[in-house]
Amino acid sequence: MTPSFSTSYPPKLGARGKYLLEERERIKLAASLAETFPGLKSLSALLSCFGPLGRSPQSEVKYTFNLAHAKALFRFACPNIECVGGNFDLSAVLAGAVAERRETVTGEVRCEGWQSKTTIDQVCCGHLLRYKLRLEF
Repeated sequence: MTPSFSTSYPPKLGARGKYLLEERERIKLAASLAETFPGLKSLSALLSCFGPLGRSPQSEVKYTFNLAHAKALFRFACPNIECVGGNFDLSAVLAGAVAERRETVTGEVRCEGWQSKTTIDQVCCGHLLRYKLRLEF
């Protein structure tokens, strides 16, 4: 009987994998919404994702956040699974809304990542996130 050798090498990370790993670490280290915004009593969001042309929604989701557990690094994944370096960061939008004690905030942001690993520095992703945040103080 010959011995069985099992060599386990860590998977090679491409540009997208490295970016996602860094983002996970940033989120893990971020403070909670409750710690960052002690006057905030509740937060909910309606998020609609659109393709680069912004014509019809690809997905729509409603969230009600648990302030004690949700992170103040308020970002959402781009729906383009090939996107490198993108995503939607609403951290500044949320901080501004809390500072102004606004009850409703609506807007849209574009993903500024690259369409895929083969188009880095050539073709922007361009997916669109339309959002509506409801805050209670």
